[in-house]
Amino acid sequence: MLEHTSIPLITCWKQLLIDCSALSTFTSRIESITKKIAGVNPPNTNPYFSTSGKDASNKFKGDVFEIFCELLIRLSPIDDRIGIADYHLISPDEDVGVDGYGIARDGTPATVQCKYRQWDWDLNVRDHLNNFRWTSFNRFGVDPNSVGKMLILTTGKGLNWNIASRQFMGMVRCISANSSYGCLWGAPQTVEKLFSLKTIVDGNVVFWNTFRKETI
Repeated sequence: MLEHTSIPLITCWKQLLIDCSALSTFTSRIESITKKIAGVNPPNTNPYFSTSGKDASNKFKGDVFEIFCELLIRLSPIDDRIGIADYHLISPDEDVGVDGYGIARDGTPATVQCKYRQWDWDLNVRDHLNNFRWTSFNRFGVDPNSVGKMLILTTGKGLNWNIASRQFMGMVRCISANSSYGCLWGAPQTVEKLFSLKTIVDGNVVFWNTFRKETI
């Protein structure tokens, strides 16, 4: 099911996923393992040091979260909170501002960006989001006049309102670790629309069992 090329390189899936059923548990384990990775100097047996040098720990966090997102998207093609089918990843050799692409529920192109961040971090200009919109339109065929066909998934707090309203002109969805209402900027906020990555995956037995099956 999963395409991400780093799955076999990550050797600590059991540490990450055994008895894990909540996003907070998952991210705390990522942080714990990351500290160990950052404290090891090459040469060693960790493949991230041979491929990413001093950025090994950041690559680890990013890759693990991209794999988390890939599974979540693949399991949710008819869930209107995610709603992307035929999902594929961009080659790790390409840094184009888009992590994956697929087909939205109305049959038109959709794109995804995944950002692993601290729980209180608002995504902003420092998070290299500039290419997401341009690449979505010009390479992957997202309609420039469409709303919600670009999806950002993040473990952070959310998307800075200035970026959401001015750079993305209210067209992007952002699902964060915090309650986000699907985070279309300016969208009506109601109890019925209240959701986050936590509400989607916490206690979701099918998601976590599938995650273990696909990686361990």
